[in-house]
Amino acid sequence: MARFRYVALDRTGKTVTGEIAADNPEEVNRRLRDMGYFPSSVGEAAQISLGQRKQIRRGRGVRSTDVVVITRQLADMTAARLPMFRSLSVLVEQADRAVLRDLLEGIRTDVREGRPLSEALERHPRHFPELYVNMVRAGEASGHLDAVLLRLADFLEKSMQRRSQIISALLYPAVLITVAVGAVAFIIGFLIPKLSTLFTELEQTLPFVTRMLLAVANTLSATWWMLAVFVVVLVIGLRWYAHTEAGKESLDLLTLRLPLLGPIWHKMAVSRLARTLGTMLSGGVPILAALEISGNAVANRPLTRAVEGVREEVREGTSVAVALGRADVFPPLLIHMAGVGEETGQLPEMMTRVADTLDFEADSTLGRLTTLLEPFVIIIMGIIVGFIVLAVLLPIFQINATIGR
Repeated sequence: MARFRYVALDRTGKTVTGEIAADNPEEVNRRLRDMGYFPSSVGEAAQISLGQRKQIRRGRGVRSTDVVVITRQLADMTAARLPMFRSLSVLVEQADRAVLRDLLEGIRTDVREGRPLSEALERHPRHFPELYVNMVRAGEASGHLDAVLLRLADFLEKSMQRRSQIISALLYPAVLITVAVGAVAFIIGFLIPKLSTLFTELEQTLPFVTRMLLAVANTLSATWWMLAVFVVVLVIGLRWYAHTEAGKESLDLLTLRLPLLGPIWHKMAVSRLARTLGTMLSGGVPILAALEISGNAVANRPLTRAVEGVREEVREGTSVAVALGRADVFPPLLIHMAGVGEETGQLPEMMTRVADTLDFEADSTLGRLTTLLEPFVIIIMGIIVGFIVLAVLLPIFQINATIGR
């Protein structure tokens, strides 16, 4: 099946362009007329390379920012009462990469064939997860798709901003630790072996600190390949274990129980739960479906099971706040704000406020930890370098003392 680039006129006389995958130009003309266009020229477009087709099949090349931009533009055009097919056609024309254009064209084709937008998006779960599809479906059912798409765009932008903040907070300490480890490895693995020959030729009893340093350097020089093999095997083993059910369960529990980072990850997970739940409820998704999808969005098995328990209790008639309190894993802020939201009929707004508060607390705590981590790494690095310098200088002082006699 080839791709054809077309130029056509719509019913208002406006020129529209785009690309369609078809077997021949006659099929393109027929499909354009079915779409209400009057084709003026149809020509075969440049072929997509094999690498691009592999990217399309694997879902690569479409970034998270692309989905955010698509969602916001689609919301604006829907609010302007532009037909969905026309809106998708505009997005196809604006797509600047083949993989993104192919994704949008597939969605547009499904819509042209009579499928609702939610069903068309559901065929691309890599880019449009269950949360996204269910909110669009609720917006279609309620007739407020434009408002739902705007909430989705805000939610996606907030999630991306949150991810960027975490990466920025951890980037500098990670670079600092990497440089420190690299510097120590260079000193012990390269400089010390060269000095060891000099120390050996002195034919003097070396200080204990120097002998200890030489022993460490010689051991690492002789067994570095064993350490490398051990690290590789350990990483592969951990990756394999992390993909098993037992491994996923253990890692999720460990994430919540870490001494300093555990409370931060717990707040982030609960914030994700609250924000997802608030976004879905404000979009018109029923409470039971919203709890199910929000629990899966937490991406932590113990908390997901807790949300499943809350959902079952709510199904039986228990209020959300009471069910959250019985789970015994959620902070009081979430429980009390859920109660207030149920009493005032503003549960979605309360969940969003909880998410904002927990995000702020997690950011503050993470910022303090990273601020303390920097001097801690510098101090440890200073101690190690000081030990190495002392081990190198002591023999020199010893030689000077011997010569002075």
